[in-house]
Amino acid sequence: MMISAFTFGRNLLRACYPVRECIASVPPIVDEFVVNIDEGDNETIAAIEAMNEPKIRIVTSSWNPRINIGGYVLSQQTNIALFNCKGDWAIYLQADELIHERDHQHLVDLMKKHKDDDGVEGIVLRRLTFYNDAHTLSNVHPFAIDPVVRIVKPHRFVLSRGDAAGFTVHPKYKDRGRAVRAVDSGVDLFHYGPLGQVALQRKKKLADDLWQDEGTGRTLPEPYVRIPRHFVRRYEGSHPAPMAGQIGPVSEALDLDSPDWRRSMNFRERRKWLRTWLILNVSSIFNRRRDHRIVRT
Repeated sequence: MMISAFTFGRNLLRACYPVRECIASVPPIVDEFVVNIDEGDNETIAAIEAMNEPKIRIVTSSWNPRINIGGYVLSQQTNIALFNCKGDWAIYLQADELIHERDHQHLVDLMKKHKDDDGVEGIVLRRLTFYNDAHTLSNVHPFAIDPVVRIVKPHRFVLSRGDAAGFTVHPKYKDRGRAVRAVDSGVDLFHYGPLGQVALQRKKKLADDLWQDEGTGRTLPEPYVRIPRHFVRRYEGSHPAPMAGQIGPVSEALDLDSPDWRRSMNFRERRKWLRTWLILNVSSIFNRRRDHRIVRT
């Protein structure tokens, strides 16, 4: 069985993405790691080449500046990386996502079990999204309940969709896709996003070009007032080993007991909080994501 991994991006170092840590989190279990980088991002290309990891294969592409609505260029670039994968399975990691080494063998066992099973096209991981630092987790939909397909069978008409948040299956590349048939691994996917205020501002500035309809130039408030206190919780577990150099001590994390936290919620935040409660306590039908369907095997 051959296993590929893949990611993509541009301006990754400028936007403070932990792309080198991302790549370093899976080499023990993959045969190749395909990295699709914007051909003009020489800084990121040089940094990845300097890793001297023989399993890395860099491909370059040109990002179309006209695809600047809704982040759809992201799925286009994801598919370029996916189409370059040669494995029976392909592990998709966005440039700020890592897999913990404790879960490597379990994932390999799952891939072996379902390699020749045509009824399984993907494997679901459960994404943990960190807020501001590596000791504070987002605790609201969709980040608190975020099962995502991150391992797929390439060349089975599985395509990235939308802003590259998930996949759909397009038999014979017909227009209308269907949900990926997937098994739930029960494995955590560590999504770090921008850690710290400088990283947050830089990432937001570069991302605005991809979501033109959401506007540009907003000044983001400080972490204690950007979201209400209800939206975060403390993370007490361990982190993937490659992130060791990026994670500060718990004493530097947000103070969850601080009086500076915003306690009030606006209408949209109340609706999001209610949806989170409904998904946790009533039914996942309130989650509008329909990109995969868990199959029983």
